[in-house]
Amino acid sequence: MIASAPGKIILFGEHSVVYGRHALVSAINLRCRVEARKSGDFRIISPLGVTGMDFEVHPYVSFAIKRFSELKKINGVELVIRSDIPIASGLGSSAAVTVATLKALSEEFEFTLSDEEIFELAKKVELDVQGRASGIDPFISTFGGAWIFPEREKVELPFDFFVFRLWERSTKLMVEKVAKLRQRHSEVLEKIFDAIDAIALKAPKCGSEDFEELIHINQSLLRAIGVSSPEIDELISRLEKEGFRVKLTGAGGGGCVFGIYRGKKPEEATIVKSEKEGVRIEDS
Repeated sequence: MIASAPGKIILFGEHSVVYGRHALVSAINLRCRVEARKSGDFRIISPLGVTGMDFEVHPYVSFAIKRFSELKKINGVELVIRSDIPIASGLGSSAAVTVATLKALSEEFEFTLSDEEIFELAKKVELDVQGRASGIDPFISTFGGAWIFPEREKVELPFDFFVFRLWERSTKLMVEKVAKLRQRHSEVLEKIFDAIDAIALKAPKCGSEDFEELIHINQSLLRAIGVSSPEIDELISRLEKEGFRVKLTGAGGGGCVFGIYRGKKPEEATIVKSEKEGVRIEDS
């Protein structure tokens, strides 16, 4: 059984949403596909390698199997993972593989889970691996579309985007870095989170020019909370000189930057579109 789930792009609200503010997030048309076959033991095959249940190499998939097994006991499964979503890029690869794995398992073992049940399990997996999480990534991978969180208000986005890949980074480490900074300077960080909150709420009502201005402002705020770097700042400065307004998406420290696609993009960038459909079963 083959299931797929989309990646995501956080347009505004990363980090601040963990502390009760709003975020604007959209699924994108890059997908992770997981094929599940009953087996006598556990085998996970992905670009990361071939393992059994391995919480170091394949933490999200292994915890997904563990969480599913708490509902239906299984003695083994072979999972083959193929993905369009770059790993550790801020585009939701971890949530997509988790959600697709749970969907594939539920269909292969005839223990059909609703989308809401898949989301709840995937959120537990996110917490198992990261320790702290907003639940946004598994929600988007499960249900697709573009949303304002935490209210889960669905919105329409009239833009396509480009994403520019940087380098891999650890979401967990960046979340911990912001948490430590907030502990030392809570009164300052809370004001920055409030500003990011205002941007996330205003953005869905904006045309492309205002949206790009908000991109520029939000990137400055992300730099202020320590999730940019001199290398990222230098790249963004170069792209701005070429006429692009971009910001980090996801935890920062690497991953990706994005901007609105208006007929041109940086040479190395990829065009992505909002994806309305969430997790689904694929034809064999």
